[in-house]
Amino acid sequence: MNTFEKYCSYPQGRRIIEKWNCLEPEDAVGCPLCNSKEATLWYKLGNTNTLKCRRCCFKYVSPRLSKKQLLKYYENISYSEAFMMDFELRKHDCFNDSVERKNKIRDRHYEIEITNKFTNCARILDIGCGTGLYFERLSGNHELHGIELSQKAVAYTRKRFNALIHECDIDDAVFKEDYFDVINMTYVIEHLLNPVQIMKNIYKWLRPGGLLLVSSPNWSAIVSRIYREFFRLNDPCQHINIFENKSLDDFLSKSGFSVKKIYYPYFKTEYFNKYEIIRLFRNTLIKITLPLSIMMGYIPDPEKILSPPFWGNIMVVEAYKGE
Repeated sequence: MNTFEKYCSYPQGRRIIEKWNCLEPEDAVGCPLCNSKEATLWYKLGNTNTLKCRRCCFKYVSPRLSKKQLLKYYENISYSEAFMMDFELRKHDCFNDSVERKNKIRDRHYEIEITNKFTNCARILDIGCGTGLYFERLSGNHELHGIELSQKAVAYTRKRFNALIHECDIDDAVFKEDYFDVINMTYVIEHLLNPVQIMKNIYKWLRPGGLLLVSSPNWSAIVSRIYREFFRLNDPCQHINIFENKSLDDFLSKSGFSVKKIYYPYFKTEYFNKYEIIRLFRNTLIKITLPLSIMMGYIPDPEKILSPPFWGNIMVVEAYKGE
């Protein structure tokens, strides 16, 4: 039993497992990029595993929720009180004009700034648009489209932005070829059951020379490497594709896109503050000394052992479809 498993045998650690493992995963899968069944264990997360493909070295979660389970999961948690609450018991409410909404819009500054520099009159698709955080600060005259599963978020975003929001799963979305000038995917690619097929569809939907923005947790970040199982962006029910900056760059390139740059939003976000920096040092010390702490009977709460936000945890890729 490793340190993470020992920690999760105590009530404090079970809070993490209960949040991550609310459903029993049904699908044991191979690598979602190359379909190889040969893999080695990277680490365990409760009743599922994070594996590393022996053929292409991509990391992924297996077993994972089936599509039926995943749709049920999103239906149950989508914008519920529990879903909008993190381990620090902070509520993330992005409806109306809450402080949290304004903070989350600021967190998307790279996606918004890159789009505004690229065009001021475009047909734009936001996949997983939620409450329209990406739309909020776009300048110019755009035709806005979105894909979203949450009925509540669909109604809100349609009304607020007069946008064409498609209430469906991305697997079921259909658009004309070369239809969009910009496609944005903020925190979507790590959720996809079929990332290869979805990227083929996106390539068709985007016009030649069009802009693709892809944001994801970054499991090659220094914090991820130090914290491993305690990396706060682990979430085996949802984050099933474990992208690192190199693997995401390679995947988009193989999908036909030209990657211009990878950005790491942190210094302009709500998380760059004195409190989080102090917490980074405190939590890292607790993480390093956790085996000794457990032996001595001190079991920290999740907010003291999970990794805090830091530079590199999130990556935003700017890419273009070749002419």
